[in-house]
Amino acid sequence: MDALQPTPTPESLKAGDVVDSNIIDPTMNVVAAGTAVNDPSNLRKRTEVLDSIGRNGLVIVAGAGVSLHSVCHPGQFTDVAGWPGLLNHGVEHCSKHGLLDSEEADLVRKQIKMGNKAGKTDYLIEAAQRIHDCLEKRTNGRYWWLHDSIGQLKVQEPRLIRAIQGMGGLITTLNYDDLVEQVTGWRSIEWHQRVEVTRCMHDRERDVVIHLHGFWKNPESIILDRLSYERIKSHADTRDLLRDFARNYTLLFIGCGDTFFDPNFQTLLLWAREALHGVQHRHYVLCRQSDEPKLFTSLQHHGYLDSLVYGDSYDELSPFLEEIGDESGASSRATNPLVAPKNSINAEVIAKPLKPADIWKLQSQR
Repeated sequence: MDALQPTPTPESLKAGDVVDSNIIDPTMNVVAAGTAVNDPSNLRKRTEVLDSIGRNGLVIVAGAGVSLHSVCHPGQFTDVAGWPGLLNHGVEHCSKHGLLDSEEADLVRKQIKMGNKAGKTDYLIEAAQRIHDCLEKRTNGRYWWLHDSIGQLKVQEPRLIRAIQGMGGLITTLNYDDLVEQVTGWRSIEWHQRVEVTRCMHDRERDVVIHLHGFWKNPESIILDRLSYERIKSHADTRDLLRDFARNYTLLFIGCGDTFFDPNFQTLLLWAREALHGVQHRHYVLCRQSDEPKLFTSLQHHGYLDSLVYGDSYDELSPFLEEIGDESGASSRATNPLVAPKNSINAEVIAKPLKPADIWKLQSQR
């Protein structure tokens, strides 16, 4: 998860400080240090998340930061867990197979660098489009590229994903990988699987992972280049799903620092500014205390979105989520679901050894 620099305010400056004037807005009432995790306002937000778990109304949106953390980035071959790293791998893949000459490859690399540095998604999407066009020249070209990149990612640090699982919410992800599934053992659903998604929402299933931008094993589901973004933007079922999330659930964004530059979510944000007028609940973006001022700037036009500070460092994220899961009781339900067919004991669904009292209760139901 990329670190963001706190935005200084006039009150926070000291003599001799050198500050980029482009990031100061003296009209904004922003505290440079951000809100402390135990501040009463932050605790109220935390309580709202707990309440949403209690009514089975939490939807977690896992971004690239979750994947990067889980594969212990930076490390060997972990860059592909993030969008720019995946695209750079795509350039090398196309060059290796003679699909891009050296001049074209340099141009695409510059687009990726510019998009990553400036936070301009359009550059990254155009770079992805060029990679996609080149891969179309080979039979199953996209599949084997994704197989050799995303498909090789393995979880090295499972704690964060386990903490997310322990919150008991519906897990959705913007990532193409199966890292959440590696830890949880849950099945994958892709955004265009209308019947599966509808059943999941109707039955309030919580043992699935919904891939909002596609899953690497099905290249046709991947939302990466310009054409695929246009396709999902006009996909009525996906649009309705996102609206349902926004209206009837509490969204919690985890590891989603760049989500608000994502074209798919820009569509949702623009719609929500009008459609959610008067809705009296908020959605939250988890962030470090030092990152909150810049996030505040990103969210100032979206009154239904707010920050939720989990601590001063990334190391505090997993413990923060674990505490919420334990306090809500969702953690024990997620790891030890007492779900057995009537009149039988199904040991396969018991994730932890049962206490004698629990065994007696199950036996008495036979």
